[in-house]
Amino acid sequence: MIIETQRYGLHPDDIDFIMAAMKKGRVGIIPTDSVYAFCCLANQKSAIETISRLKHLDPKAAMFSIICKDLSQASEYFTQWDTPIFRLLNKNLPGPFTFIMNAGGVAPSFLKSKRKTIGLRIPDHTVVKSIMGRLTVPLMVGSVVTSEDTEDYYTDSDELIRMYEKQVGFIVIDEGARQEVSTVVDLTSGEPEIIRQSRHQLKM
Repeated sequence: MIIETQRYGLHPDDIDFIMAAMKKGRVGIIPTDSVYAFCCLANQKSAIETISRLKHLDPKAAMFSIICKDLSQASEYFTQWDTPIFRLLNKNLPGPFTFIMNAGGVAPSFLKSKRKTIGLRIPDHTVVKSIMGRLTVPLMVGSVVTSEDTEDYYTDSDELIRMYEKQVGFIVIDEGARQEVSTVVDLTSGEPEIIRQSRHQLKM
């Protein structure tokens, strides 16, 4: 199903459809404040394996991120952070940043990388907010790239639809979205290390 983004986010009927699809283990594609992303419920192992297949990745080696509605929910999935880390997260989220942190005990093992880490995202996008407002668990997400050999992203929604309409349960299109990667920050050592710098500067 192809869903068009409204100015206020998503129509309630569209949110109902998305919720039903994900609860059945379906994968979808949504816009974020960076690039389009595959998404599924973070407690759906089979759906995560589907995303890995779509991205041509080994699920055991893949590095994915979870989208949380806020830092309160995020704190359940990561090891306890100290005051400086909390302040850094609070200054930059919601926003186009991915923070790699050590996974906590609540996080299912299939979400964790070999390093026992997970990426945290809290995007500032109306579609994401519309979806997260209805969820009690995070979303697991992975960027949609045009080729497994490149880091190019879909700027043409028609091309995105042609490629994935028959492979996913839904695609949410935002024609006004600007496809730019997030800034990736590693916080596993306790000190921020920028792994990928986009035009979005980290506020310290």
